[in-house]
Formats: sequence, structure tokens, C-alpha cells
Amino acid sequence: MRIPQGRKNAGFYSQGRKETRPKTFSRMILMTVLLLSGGFSGRSVLAEVKIIEADSSYSMGDNDSKIDALRIATQEAKRKALELAGTYVENLNEVKNYQLTGDEVKTYTAGILETEIVSEHMHETAEYPEITIRARCKVDTAVFAARIGQYSQNEEIREQLDASAKDNEAMRKERDALVRQLASEKNKARAAGTRQKLDAILAKEEANDDTHKVWTSIGVQLIETDDIGPGIKQADLDRSSVLLQRAIAANPHNQRARYLLAAVYQRQGDPGSAENELRTAIRNAPSSTAPHIRLAILLRERGRYKEALKEFHFVERLRPNYLLTVYFEGMTYKDMGMCGKAVQYLNKFLKDGRVNKHPQKKEKALRVIEECGGDRPGRQRRTRES
Repeated sequence: MRIPQGRKNAGFYSQGRKETRPKTFSRMILMTVLLLSGGFSGRSVLAEVKIIEADSSYSMGDNDSKIDALRIATQEAKRKALELAGTYVENLNEVKNYQLTGDEVKTYTAGILETEIVSEHMHETAEYPEITIRARCKVDTAVFAARIGQYSQNEEIREQLDASAKDNEAMRKERDALVRQLASEKNKARAAGTRQKLDAILAKEEANDDTHKVWTSIGVQLIETDDIGPGIKQADLDRSSVLLQRAIAANPHNQRARYLLAAVYQRQGDPGSAENELRTAIRNAPSSTAPHIRLAILLRERGRYKEALKEFHFVERLRPNYLLTVYFEGMTYKDMGMCGKAVQYLNKFLKDGRVNKHPQKKEKALRVIEECGGDRPGRQRRTRES
């Protein structure tokens, strides 16, 4: 690939700072990050809304297509916007109170916020057109702090967000490697093969974007196991089903999409399809606990108690400290009429210091123990007088 006379080496620009890349990487991604309505201070204001934007510019080379250049710049603009948002919220006092690591804050930020593309521009030059994309995300500081607290206390949500963050980072690295390979490729046939690989990884990233839209809109409601709060509108379920099916078609190994689609099917009254999605997710990643938990809950609701216990016991062996498994095991034994086992598990649940994070389940556990004639934790068993 020929570089125009006088053209500088490819590089990144972020807030005025330049980092040069190897000469073989002959395209330029210009990152200009803008923070609107405030700067980076440790002070946070309740209910204040911050608008965070990021620009990504991609300079095309001989082997690039305009469509892929646009897609690459879009993914980078979204990533930079979320990255800057994570750095910003890390300095909020409300978030600092949760004592999370920087990586944890950025993971939760990516799981909470949704980005939107606000502009795109192509600058034509003699040989190397340049595409610039601007992405935006909004941070309502009060709402964000409450949500990040909710996420940090829910192990199932944390597992989903951690897996999604690792998946996104792996795909970004694969995309960057393919971009570098494409830039240095001289053989047209091999370049075409690299473009196909690049197209596939971009499709997976875009599928993750669709999954993320569902997560940020109704994800937490979908996986809620207590019968509380407002229901989800049928239109939202239908729209989510379309997005998630599209995501799975692009990437059949998208575990998060299958997990959420199963929850959508369950809400739509289609437990058979929900079970199929969860079992497929388990085949793809047998050691992931989230689909096992959701399958167990689904099987219990369908009256298949022994199968449900098998799944709960699997999660308990894999994650002995996962509190909700203990609760559901106790409730399943109650469904089976095995009160002794039910009281044993539910007392274990109630004695755990984390139980107060689950007030509805705590109340149900106390009620079941009462119905079974068992003793609550801390209550002395009555003895008959001789």
C-alpha cells in the first residue's frame, strides 16, 4: 500500500496527545474526545446529566471499503465514548462509596450506558478518503449511581457484564489485528480473504450492540426473579425478540443474547423455546453458571423439580457462595413436599449476611419455614416439660 508523499505515520490522537503506531499500520484513527457540561472533578452533583462524546476518524487505504471503514470508525467512537464515561463516573463520590476497582467501574459503565451515533462525515482527498464518526452517551449521575449499586450486588448481573466485557475486548483486539493485516497486505486475493474475516468480526460486534440495546432497556427486568415492579410491555418484548434473534444469527455463540432471548420467550409464555435457548447456551459454554441458573428456575416453574435441583446443585458445586442458589434449592424442596430439606436450605439462606439484599426472598423464606413448622434462625426450639 502506498502512502501519499508527506503523509505522517499513522497514529492516535486523544485530547491533544499523540501516540505513534508502527509504520506498517498505514491508516489513521483520529480520536478526539469531548466532555460536555463539565470536566473531571471528584465532586459530583446529584441528578446532574453529563453529555459525553467521542470522535473517531478512519483514513482509508487501498484495501479498504467505505462500508467497513464506516463500521470500524463507528465501533471505535462508541468504545471511546464509553471509556471516557467510565473514567468520569469513577470520580463520582457516589460511585467511590461502592469501593469498586477502575476495571469494575468501566465494566458496569459499559453495561449501563447506551451510545448513539450523532454525526458522520466523509472528507474526500485525492487517494485516501477519511470518515469521521461522533458517538454520544448520557450520564445521569443520580440514576447511574443507583444502578451501579444494584448491579454490584447481583452476582448474576455481574457475571453477565464481566462476560460481555471480555467478549467485547477480545473482538476489538481481533478487529485491530485484521485492520493491521489488511493495511500491509500486497496480494489482492489475500486482502479479499482478510476483508471477509474483518466483515465477520464487525458483524459480531454489531450483534453485541443489538444485545446491549435489549440489556440497557429491559435486561434487569427480564432476569428479575421476584414478582415485583412494573411489567414489561408486549411491544418491548417483541422488539427485543427481533434484536436478539438477529444477534444470534450473526453470532450463534453470543451467550448473552441467548440468555436474554430465553427470558423474553419465558415472558411471552413460550417456555419450550426458552428452554431450547438455555440448553444451547449451556452446550456452547458448559461452565457458565448464568444459563444453568435460569434453566433451573424455568424447570422449577414447569414442575420439573428433580431436573431443576440437578441444575441448582451444579451451580452450587461451581459457585458454593452463590446465595440465591441456596434459596431456590430450599423453595424447590418445599414444592416437592420435602419440608425438612426446605427448612435446612432456607435457614442457611437466612443466616447469610447478604440476605438483606433480597428482602422479598427473605420474607418468602420466613413464610415457608413457618408453614413447614420449622424454627427460624435465632429462635430457640421449644422443649416439652417432663
